[in-house]
Amino acid sequence: MRGWLHNEMDVKLTDVHWYQAGANSPAARRRWSSTCQGAQASRAVADKSLSELLAANEIDCAIIARPPTCFLEGHPDVVRLFPNYLEMEEEYYERTKVWPIMHIIAMKRSILEEHPWAARNLYNAFLESKRRSIERIMDPAVSRYPVPWLTTYARKMRDRFGDLYPYGIEENRPTWEQMALYTFQQGIAHRQFKPEENFPKAS
Repeated sequence: MRGWLHNEMDVKLTDVHWYQAGANSPAARRRWSSTCQGAQASRAVADKSLSELLAANEIDCAIIARPPTCFLEGHPDVVRLFPNYLEMEEEYYERTKVWPIMHIIAMKRSILEEHPWAARNLYNAFLESKRRSIERIMDPAVSRYPVPWLTTYARKMRDRFGDLYPYGIEENRPTWEQMALYTFQQGIAHRQFKPEENFPKAS
């Protein structure tokens, strides 16, 4: 989100006073990437949550994975910064082909060196797991979640994206390249890496 604000919305890292806190409950002080190049000094808040800070008007905005409690409870002064987020995300994907990667699977280099087959087998296992997961959610005969028209929506997303959350370098190259840019811009990475550098060579 910091990279998106910096590159797409012209809200530079230096324009923001950064705070770190738990989302909906206070969290113990943790190390944050305060090395962001040129960013304002960050402040860890241990006795209040981001939700509490928002509700008390102590911060203007929060970057948060789940909606803050004060928003869910209908606080009159807390709203989405971008109410049309769905249309914005659809337009952004169509323009950039970037979609955030859900998770990254890592393996120790020592294991790969001792068992060179392990990476391919792990990849195949997760590929099969994803195939089964998508098969289940596409099955109209069984309701996996109590959400009307869920299978219809899932098919629409498959038609839009093709392979849902694809694995592989080429399939995710725009996203990887953007992550390389953002991590370099923010001082998290010392240089702008190439996606291939993060994966073992194909056997």
